[in-house]
Amino acid sequence: MKKIILVIMITMCTACVFDQKLKEDPMKEKNDDSYIEVIPDNARKFIKDSDSETILTLDEIYSYNKKIQSKTDSIFELDKIQSMTSSEITNLITQYKVPSLPKYTGNGIVSDNDINQMLDNRNINDIEDKDKITKGLIVKRTNLKSFPTDVHFFDSNGVYNFDRIQETELHVNTPILIIHESKDHNYSFVIAYNYSGWVKNESFAIANDKSWEYFVNNDAFGIITEPFLEIDGTLLDMSTKLPYKGVTANGYKLVLPLKNNDGYVDQKEIIISRDKAHVGYLLYNKKNVYIQAFKYENIPYRWSGMDDGVDCSSYISNVYRTFGFMFPRNTADQNSSVGEIINLENKTNIDKLNLIEKESPALLFQNGHVMIYLGKVDNNNYIIHASGSDLKVVVTELNTSSSYLNKINKIVYIK
Repeated sequence: MKKIILVIMITMCTACVFDQKLKEDPMKEKNDDSYIEVIPDNARKFIKDSDSETILTLDEIYSYNKKIQSKTDSIFELDKIQSMTSSEITNLITQYKVPSLPKYTGNGIVSDNDINQMLDNRNINDIEDKDKITKGLIVKRTNLKSFPTDVHFFDSNGVYNFDRIQETELHVNTPILIIHESKDHNYSFVIAYNYSGWVKNESFAIANDKSWEYFVNNDAFGIITEPFLEIDGTLLDMSTKLPYKGVTANGYKLVLPLKNNDGYVDQKEIIISRDKAHVGYLLYNKKNVYIQAFKYENIPYRWSGMDDGVDCSSYISNVYRTFGFMFPRNTADQNSSVGEIINLENKTNIDKLNLIEKESPALLFQNGHVMIYLGKVDNNNYIIHASGSDLKVVVTELNTSSSYLNKINKIVYIK
């Protein structure tokens, strides 16, 4: 995988004070020349002179997110969840069912004992009402799973890209609600903004009100614009959002959440070069969609983001989150709640292509898969997507004989 490792300046905070006072204009660098734009070579052929025009302003994107949320029950407003009953918690935990067998661990077959231990480790009998829910922050990129176990559930012995109890990945500084702990005290069931499931306790730190406000609700922030950026052993995904403290000759000063010895949020200051981050969200225009989408080209495909990769829907979410969009996690929720939908059911391939060609970029959906339509080059149509068959993010030609076109049933415009 293409990882970028930076040499950075770090200041550790041992007795951490989270400064809530923001600058008068914390985003002033957005409009000057401090941001260094990097255009991937393969993106250039799709970018037109008019593609720098703003599609939606940030206020319009925030309103857009509200519309998305009204259409799906898979997005949680974490600040509004103050308490939960034991039955509500139990329903969330028991929504996940054991995958159909046989499944393989990587070292053998999943056994009845593996399953019984996994189910018992959910600690269902000790679930209690939560009058006040503990908040936390993810401090290391982590897997979110449907069950609290280290056992994998692979479909076949020898193919280890699809773990059927892997639900999604959580980025560094993702806010979470911590609602239940496993019997072995190694896992906790958590709620993120677009998913719930089990994560390892080592991957998060407990946040008090001040650290939550500083890291989650801070108006001064920077966005990672590279697919993966490794900083002092911490892997940051594209769209990771971190508090912003200013710009220097060496780059942007951002703040990374840590876990201290007591399990609470600590922090360290880092400097990220100006070609790998942006102060505030990127301007939402066609040019920037192409730039961010092509930065992922050849990044490995991994089911639900396992093993430091992306799947089709997390790829889309990461690209669009750099502009401030907050999408549901899975394709089924995305294609029913995001954007202006053009239904292609019962259309011929020629009719589909005629409709698809009208505007780019756009999202194209088929059952269980999502792609970005890039447009035409030399009279040929192209998509870019995280492909499970190619096991990486690839550009694919889309023509009337394409197997992808056969299955595409929706166009979605984000405008």
